[in-house]
Amino acid sequence: MPVLLGQLLIFFTKNKFFPFSIVYFILFLSANSPKFPMKTLIGLLLALSFVSTGLAQELTLVKNRKSDFTIIIPEKPTIEEIKGAKVLQHYLLEISGAKLPVVRDLGLPLMNEILIGKVNRAETAFLPYEKMGKDGIYIGNNGKQLILTGGPKKGVEYAVYTFLEKYLDCKKYTSTFEVVPPQKTIKLPLIADLQVPDFSFREVFYHDAYTPEFMAWHKLHSHTKRGEDPAEWGHWVHTFHNFLNPEEYGESHPEYFSFYDGKRHPGLVPSWDGKSVQPESQLCLTNPEVLEIVCENLQKAIDEKPDALYWSVSQNDNVNYCQCEHCAALDAKYAAYPPEEKMYATHSGQYPALGMGSMLSFVNKVAERFPDKIISTLAYQYTRVPPKDIVPRKNVNIMLCSIESTRNEPMESGDLDFSNDLKGWGKITDNILVWDYNIQFANLLAPFPNLRTLQPNISFLRNNNVSAVFAQGNIQSGGESAEIRAYLLAKLLWDPDLDVAKELEGFWKAFYGKAAPYIKNYSDLLHANNQGFTGRKMSIFGSPKEETDSFLSSELLLQYNHLFDQAEKAVSRNPEHLRRVKSARLPVTFAMLEIIKEKEAANWKTYHDGKGEKYKLPKEVSTLLYDLYYNCLETGVSRLSEWHTTPKEYLENYDLVENL
Repeated sequence: MPVLLGQLLIFFTKNKFFPFSIVYFILFLSANSPKFPMKTLIGLLLALSFVSTGLAQELTLVKNRKSDFTIIIPEKPTIEEIKGAKVLQHYLLEISGAKLPVVRDLGLPLMNEILIGKVNRAETAFLPYEKMGKDGIYIGNNGKQLILTGGPKKGVEYAVYTFLEKYLDCKKYTSTFEVVPPQKTIKLPLIADLQVPDFSFREVFYHDAYTPEFMAWHKLHSHTKRGEDPAEWGHWVHTFHNFLNPEEYGESHPEYFSFYDGKRHPGLVPSWDGKSVQPESQLCLTNPEVLEIVCENLQKAIDEKPDALYWSVSQNDNVNYCQCEHCAALDAKYAAYPPEEKMYATHSGQYPALGMGSMLSFVNKVAERFPDKIISTLAYQYTRVPPKDIVPRKNVNIMLCSIESTRNEPMESGDLDFSNDLKGWGKITDNILVWDYNIQFANLLAPFPNLRTLQPNISFLRNNNVSAVFAQGNIQSGGESAEIRAYLLAKLLWDPDLDVAKELEGFWKAFYGKAAPYIKNYSDLLHANNQGFTGRKMSIFGSPKEETDSFLSSELLLQYNHLFDQAEKAVSRNPEHLRRVKSARLPVTFAMLEIIKEKEAANWKTYHDGKGEKYKLPKEVSTLLYDLYYNCLETGVSRLSEWHTTPKEYLENYDLVENL
């Protein structure tokens, strides 16, 4: 029996008022039901401990805008404890008008206290800190004290923000929009709320999700220096060239690089952006000199960032792996499938489901040299398939990428290749980070109805031993459904069992005001017509032109526009709500422009403006185009495709005649 449970039982046996039958019943449930969560058990026992003391009563924190409570922080508080106390003080003042003092613990308990962090009190002595991990939280009320504490990293801050949201109905919907309901009196019920996240690392890659308060409120991390947290990652992904650069070794040591098509490939090729170069191939992972050079340069990088825990030693962004005799032998030895029996298709072409024989053998050797660091490597494209007869070292992180998965169905049922690969990795390691893709990168404004797949996907990851998630959205400002998707992803990464329907309803109502019913109907109609297309893939690299027989049919586009007409009318006297509605309408306008150009441009007249041939756009098309451009500027849309195509460029390029 865990130490904590033993301590609690001792407490109960000494308390003559506590009915032992209840304790024994709870322990029986725990012992006989494998699905009975330990944190639920602990929460029940903590709550019952308050009941047993006769203190299980309502706590009045503020009455008629006045409070006799004091916020207590430890005598030597951490930065997180100080911030948690000040955040709580700020919001209680905003909610009720009562300003509670913040004082350091002097060892003498006061009558009414809010305990922030590890304050020296008997009431906090048995709290399950060992169960909270680095950022789990505990919120408790025993009738005279409110306890807000958590794990050593950011747990205390997270406890404060969770208390504000869960028990005082405050909401942080975006970085600039929050709801703080006023209350003259604040009464709290009995609380014994222990929350331990399923994912130890949670990052939402959205422009709006990186403000410090949004990150703290929603308990998010960052692999780089965003927000207030130091970066835990020294190197992120595609790092082979960082540790062994073709420009330095290509000519003198071609044997360090991939062998295929009868020769070594140590060169450089143009990068995807057309402005730089990138390695042509990968490293020869069985060359012993490669291992030494990589480890030497990794040590130099660690010396520069000694506090970073995660270091990526991972393949370059291409599928040109080494096929020399020794690498091929390792790949064959540990392969789950015979050579080229199983092929994967991606945006860069087809490639065999090679597995991780040579790669994992190499990365395990690197990890052995750095036992106090976590060495991360990509399970991506040709390395995605889990191997057989070899497992990652304990300090090896597998970064699994879902780039090929469809987005109109949950990945577990809609992409059996990926779901089987994930299940396979989950059987051999619990150190898995999934890089998940949640938007249409080629067309950031295109309607992309995947809100209904977010929860089943995240639950699937949780249920298969995934410990960390990088949820990629749009790092540029704006984009289709950016606000609600960032919000939902953040909430689900902390609690995959969230009531999504309730959260959506609350978001629509708060964010769009009187237009909320129309926005909800639009979203429901869009998603309803993206269901049931068995075998049909909604790709992250797709376009509106591919969906004209599904959720972007001409009939549905008419219905969407009618709903937005109604939405704009409903909030015509509220400038902020109207701006948000116009922003939500942008994807429909963009889809119409792309579809019209595809279907009708061949019939448009052309003219020459001295620079080149241009279309003479029909009036209704020009109107749509100018509306799109103007509303992009008004609502902060900076790009229409990942990393490129500004609204101005889209406007200027739309009427160019192609293929002339």
